[in-house]
Amino acid sequence: MTKERLDDSREDIVKLDDLKKRFFAQKDSAKAGAGYLGNDYSFIVESIPNGIIMTDEKGKIIFANTMVYEMFGYKRAELIGKSVEVLVPKRYKKEHGEFRHEYMAEPSSRPMGAGRDLFGLRKDGTEFPVEVGLNPVKTDKGIVVLSTIVDISVRRAAEIRLRRERERSQKYLDVAEVIFLALDERGNVSLINRKGCEILGYAEDEILGKNWFETFIESPDRGAVVSVYNDLMEGRVKKVAFFENMVVSKSGKINEISWHNTALTDEEGKVVGTLSSGIDITARKAAERMLKEREERLRGIMDNTIDAILVFDDDGEIETINKAAIRLFYCNEEDEIRNIWELITPEYRDSFEDKIQKARGGAVITDYETEKITKSGNRIPVSISLAYMNQGGGRFIETVRDITSRVTMRNKIIELEKSQLIGKMAEGFAHHIGTPLASMLLRVQMLKEDMSVLPECENVNHKLDSIERQILYGQKVIQRLLKFVSQPGSDKVPEKVDALAGESIEIIKPLLKKHGIEYSLNMDDGLTVHVDSNLINLVLTDIMMNALDAMPEGGMLSVTASKDAKEGFVNIGITDTGEGIPRETIPFVFEPFFTTKPAGKGTGLGLSVAKRVISDHGGEISISSREGEGTTVSITLPVSD
Repeated sequence: MTKERLDDSREDIVKLDDLKKRFFAQKDSAKAGAGYLGNDYSFIVESIPNGIIMTDEKGKIIFANTMVYEMFGYKRAELIGKSVEVLVPKRYKKEHGEFRHEYMAEPSSRPMGAGRDLFGLRKDGTEFPVEVGLNPVKTDKGIVVLSTIVDISVRRAAEIRLRRERERSQKYLDVAEVIFLALDERGNVSLINRKGCEILGYAEDEILGKNWFETFIESPDRGAVVSVYNDLMEGRVKKVAFFENMVVSKSGKINEISWHNTALTDEEGKVVGTLSSGIDITARKAAERMLKEREERLRGIMDNTIDAILVFDDDGEIETINKAAIRLFYCNEEDEIRNIWELITPEYRDSFEDKIQKARGGAVITDYETEKITKSGNRIPVSISLAYMNQGGGRFIETVRDITSRVTMRNKIIELEKSQLIGKMAEGFAHHIGTPLASMLLRVQMLKEDMSVLPECENVNHKLDSIERQILYGQKVIQRLLKFVSQPGSDKVPEKVDALAGESIEIIKPLLKKHGIEYSLNMDDGLTVHVDSNLINLVLTDIMMNALDAMPEGGMLSVTASKDAKEGFVNIGITDTGEGIPRETIPFVFEPFFTTKPAGKGTGLGLSVAKRVISDHGGEISISSREGEGTTVSITLPVSD
C-alpha cells in the first residue's frame, strides 16, 4: 500500500473515531438500540463520501450507508445480516476470514491489508480496487467494527497510467544512444540511463547518489565542468549547449562527451538540479585528429614541393593553393586569387578551356607549356599538368612549374641557330647581290662620264646621280649586315640622336614624297647615345620603311626622342597612322622570316635583326598597335656620358 493510500485510510479512521465519540455520547444508547445509530446522527454517516459498514464480532453486517449500496450494487437492506465476506472476491474469502479472526483477537484502529492490494466484489460479480480502514467500537452488545471503504478505481487507473508513462519514458531513455544524466543540488547523480551506465562501465546503483564531479570527471576538466554546473544552479544561464569534457569509466578509459545542459526547476521556479544529454564523441574526435594529422602531412608535402599546386572546382573557384603557388603568383600577403581564370592570359583562354574539357573526360595533361599572369600583371612561361578527380563533386588538380630559365636557354639556342642562318644568308646575299650592284655602279659612273660632255643630257645626269646614291646605299646596307653577323659586338661611340634620325629620314625622303606621307621630328636637345651608328641607322631606316609600307594611301610619320622613364636611357618612338597590326600577330613580329607583307614584298628579317641589334646595345625594342589606328615602335638605348 502506498504512502498516499495509508494517509487516506488514517484520515478515514480519524473521522470514524470522531463519529464514534459523538455516537456513544448519546444519552439514550438504548434508543440507538438495535440499529446502533440514532436518527440524530444518520445524516452525518450518510454525508461521508465513503462507504461505511458496521459488522459484529462474527463479521455480520449490521449497518451500511447509502454509499456502500451504490458502490457494491445492492439494494437497500440487502446486505444487513449477511457476512461481510459477501463483498470479498472468492479468491480472497478464506484468507479474509482468517485475517478477520486475527483482528478480532487484537482489535485496533488501522488500515486493512497493509502492503497488499484489496479488491471489492460487486453484486454483478465484477471486482474493483478498494482501500479499507478498520476501527473497533465497544458497545453494550459487544465489539463492533466500523469499516470505511473507498473505491480507488479512478486513482488506480491514474497510477497505472502514470506507471506506464514512467516505464515508457525509462524505456526511451534506455534505448536512446544518448547519455541522460540528472544531478541534484549537491552535484550527486539522481538519474542516469542505460547508455550512460555502458559508457561509464558501472551498474546503475553504483552511480546513483555518487558525486558526479569527484567520481567521473577527469581532473583537468573538473574546474570548467563545475563552473558550468554552478552557472546553471545559480540561474546565470538556463542552458549550455555543445560543452565538451572528458569522463572516466570504471576501467580508467577516458571518453570525450559533448553535453547539452539545462537547469531543472520546481513548481515555484527554483533551480533544484540539472539535466544533461550527452553524445560520446570519442571516436569522432579521434577520426578528426587523424584526419587533421593527415591533412597536415599532405599540406606539408604540398608546401615543400617546388611546383605550384592549385585545386579548383568546375567553376574555376580555387579551394587550395600551396606556398609555391603563393610565391609564384602573389605580390604580397594581402593578395588573393579566387578563380583560376584570373591567371590565364587572354590568348590562351581557349586552349586552356580545351585542356580542362579533356581532363574532365579522363585525360591527364602533362608538361603543357603556356603562359600565366601573376597578381602584378607579369607574364611568366609555365609548364602545367592537369588532372580531374570525381570525388567530392569533382575537382581539378593543376601543377604549375615556372620554366623561365628553360625558355631562356631554349631561346638562346634558337637565337644562336637564327644568327647562324642569318649569317649564312647574309654571306650569300652579299655574294649574289654585291657583284651585280658593283657592276651597276660602274656602268652608271661610266654613263655619267660619257654624258657629262653632252649639254642636252644634263637632266639624265641628275637621274643617274640618284641611281648612283641608291646603289651606294644598297652596298652600305650589305656591308652593315656582314659586319653585324660577323662582329655582333660592333664599334660603339657617342652619337647624337637627332643626327641618327635625320640621316634615316634623308634616305627615305623621296619615297615619303612619292606616297604623299608627311613626317615630323620632335626631339629633345642634347640627347646622346652610345651606339654603332651604321647599325642603328640600319634599324631606324628599316622601321621607317615598314611604317611607309603600312600607309599606301598616305599618312603621318612621327619620330620622337626623349629621356626614358628608366634612368640612364633614351626613348626613340616611331609612329605611323597606317593599317596597324592584329593583336594575335604582335607576339610573332620579331621572329625571323615572319612577315605580314605579301609575297615578294618582304623577307621577315628586318625586325628580327633590329631586335638583335638593339639587344646588343643594351636596349629594348617593343611594338604597340591597334588595327586600323596605326603602330608605334619604341626603342630604348643607353645614354652616353
